[in-house]
Amino acid sequence: MTPAKPDNAPTRMNTTTPHPFGAPAKPPSGLAGAFAWIGAGFLAVAAWCWIRWAASAHFRPVDPGPDPLPQWQYWVLLMLQIGGLLAALYCLWHYTLRPRLRSGTFTTEGLLCLALPTVWFQDLLFAYPQTWMAYNAHLWNMGSWAAEMPGWMAQHPENMLEPFVTFYGYIFWMFACMQLISTFMHALRKRLPAISQAALLWYAFLFTLALDMMVEEGAIRIGWYAIPGGWRAVSLFAGTPYQLPLPEFLFGAVQTLSFASVLHFRGEDGRSFVEQGARNTGVRYLALAGALHLFFFLSFSMPSLWSGLHSDRWVDGMPSYFTAMCPQYRTRPEACGGPGIPAYRPPDVWLPQP
Repeated sequence: MTPAKPDNAPTRMNTTTPHPFGAPAKPPSGLAGAFAWIGAGFLAVAAWCWIRWAASAHFRPVDPGPDPLPQWQYWVLLMLQIGGLLAALYCLWHYTLRPRLRSGTFTTEGLLCLALPTVWFQDLLFAYPQTWMAYNAHLWNMGSWAAEMPGWMAQHPENMLEPFVTFYGYIFWMFACMQLISTFMHALRKRLPAISQAALLWYAFLFTLALDMMVEEGAIRIGWYAIPGGWRAVSLFAGTPYQLPLPEFLFGAVQTLSFASVLHFRGEDGRSFVEQGARNTGVRYLALAGALHLFFFLSFSMPSLWSGLHSDRWVDGMPSYFTAMCPQYRTRPEACGGPGIPAYRPPDVWLPQP
C-alpha cells in the first residue's frame, strides 16, 4: 500500500520521468545547467569583490557618530544579532548538516540555507546610483565592498556598511519567510484542490505583500535600517525617519515570493524545479544559487536602482548612525540625495589607473 502523503508535502511538478532503477532521468530542458552557469557567474563576481574588500583599508567598522542608541533599541538590536546568529546556526544544523550526516545527501532545504547568504552580495545594490537607504552603524559591521563594485556611483562608498546580521539574516529571516509562504500555498491548495497555478501565486503574492510590509516596517521601527531618501509621494509615514516607500515592499514581496517558489515547487524526485537535471551536489548548489541571485537581481536589485534614481531629499532628524554615507548631512542635508545631486564617479577599481 502506498503511504499517504503528509499535508505539507512539497508540490510536485511532472518535470522528470521514472527511471527503471528509481533514479530520476535527466529532463530535456537542462534547467539546472542554465541556472548553475548563472550561479557560477554571480558567485565568482561576489568572491572577487569580497576578497578585494577584505584586503582593503575599507575592511573596518563604520563610525556611528556621536548619537547614542536609545537603550531599548540597543537591547533589541543586540538580541536580534545574537538570537539571529543562533537561529541561523540551528537552521544550518537542522536542514543542512544533520540530513547530510544521516543520509549522505543534501536536501533542497539544506542547500538553500548555504546559498541564501551569498545573496548578501547584491544587498547593497540599492545604493548603487545614489544612497537613499541606510543601515544602522551600531550593528556589527566591517564596512562593505561598495568601493570594490565596478562602476559604483553613490557618494562615499568607503562609508557604506553592510551589517553581518543581514548576511545570516538571509537564513533565519528570509528562509523562515520562504517556509511560511510555502506553508500558506500548501494550505490553500489543500482547501481549494482545483485552484489554478496562476490563482495560487496571486493569493500567495497578496499574502507575501502583507508579510513583507509587516517585516519591513518592523525592521525600520527597531532601527535595523532606515529609508531617509525614499520617494515621499508614495511612502507611508512620509517625511519621518520611519518612512516606508510603497514600491519597497512591493519589490520585496515579488522577490520573497520568487524565493519561496524555489522552495515550494518540486519535481518528482522531491528537489526544486531549478535542480532538475543536476547530476551532482555541486551543480544542484550552483543552480539554486543561480536562481536566487537571478530572481533577486530582476525583482529587487534592478527596481531598487530605479528607486535610487528617483529618490527624494533626505528627511530631517536622522541620527548620526544612519548618516555615515553622507557626512555633510548635519550642515547640508540636501546634498545627501534627491533631485539635482550629481553622480559620483570614483576611479574604476577594475581597470588599471594611469
